[in-house]
Amino acid sequence: MMRAVLRPLAVLSLAVLLGACTSPAPKKAVVAPKPVPVSQPVVVAAPDPDAVVQSDAALPTPVFDEQYHGPDQGSLESVTALFARGYLESALRETMLAAVQTDYPLLGMRDVRMSDPVSKFLSSPKASQLANDYLRAGVERRLGHSLSTGQWQQIWQGLPKQGRVSDWTLQLKRVLAGR
Repeated sequence: MMRAVLRPLAVLSLAVLLGACTSPAPKKAVVAPKPVPVSQPVVVAAPDPDAVVQSDAALPTPVFDEQYHGPDQGSLESVTALFARGYLESALRETMLAAVQTDYPLLGMRDVRMSDPVSKFLSSPKASQLANDYLRAGVERRLGHSLSTGQWQQIWQGLPKQGRVSDWTLQLKRVLAGR
């Protein structure tokens, strides 16, 4: 009886041994060891008091500056440059800003809209004269030649004094188009 029990046990053992021999053993992944950085002491050279500094090496590198360096907003240079480029809406807004700042210096460009009445900005003779001067300079720059006093007075009188800033823009566009 013992033989009957041993025989299946022997067959089972043989099957396990044969199975182990025929199937490949699972391989572990080989990981390369990471190199350990060697920390070296930082050596700072002492300045040589007898060294000669070359001027090219001593100049600092230029720093990029993102600020705008053009003419100031609301200045005559800015208004004439805008007229020259054909940006009449912006030129009129800056003209009105410059005019109103003669009486109210704390106002800014956000306070000037195309839908605002012109009388809001030309509230004093000084503001009106400044707008007159700025617009004349701008129109002359856009046309490329000077205007006589009579020609300019005709243009100035044609601007609707009770109109909006956008009305002045349309009238100046007509003047510049030769209509």
